[in-house]
Amino acid sequence: MNYLIWNSRGTGARSFPALICDLKAHYQLEFIAILETRCTKEMSVGRASQFGFPNMELIDCVGYSEGIWCLWEHNIAAISVIEQHHQFITFQITGAAGNVWFLTVVYVRRILWEELSRFAISIQGPWLIGGDFNGTLLHCERHLLAPFHRSVDRDFVSWIDSHDIRDVGFVGPVFTWKRGNTEARFDRMLANNQWFDLFPNASVAHLPFFKSDHRPLLLQLDSARTSPKPNRPFRFIAAWVLHDRFDEFVRGSWDTKVP
Repeated sequence: MNYLIWNSRGTGARSFPALICDLKAHYQLEFIAILETRCTKEMSVGRASQFGFPNMELIDCVGYSEGIWCLWEHNIAAISVIEQHHQFITFQITGAAGNVWFLTVVYVRRILWEELSRFAISIQGPWLIGGDFNGTLLHCERHLLAPFHRSVDRDFVSWIDSHDIRDVGFVGPVFTWKRGNTEARFDRMLANNQWFDLFPNASVAHLPFFKSDHRPLLLQLDSARTSPKPNRPFRFIAAWVLHDRFDEFVRGSWDTKVP
């Protein structure tokens, strides 16, 4: 099963439906979430219907920003909406084997941690949360020209650590967003331990840039079946970032020569 989450920064281009259909066919997608749709409520259903998916759940944009579209195929045994917010949507998904898990798609533009904490505390079962968090966890995940810009979102770090959630890891380029000479890893997928136990062969790939300044994220729930198994992604404890000597440790390790 392949899932894709992408901040497309708009859906109005004439070529956009063809691009989504090409992505669906090439990556054999069963589910796709499109963020920052920038499409009016009146046009959303007609536009999303051109993408070739029989099922959809749409969150309208606010003015000219935000908006989340989620579309999926029939071969997902059962999927239902648990909660909606203008910056996120949560599904309960039942796979073909009867396994039940939760998926939250996020598009963070304002402080959202309190709302997500409420759900994180109540969740009972495997949970994955993915999308555009508009924040980074490590200094090395952001390359900025501004010399005094804060490169780590400490509220984001604290939220992850508070709810025992881990980064799923990735293959491909580090940075998922780029504008001029500035780039960052704003887009990612996170999960709890139950989700990792349910999908031990899952992997996330950072795909190439298409029409947006964000890369799509491709989630393969069983990458061992669809492609050669990548190396196990590195796991880290979010609290490490808050250690006073974390930067010093990373620089020292980075400069160490590996035999």
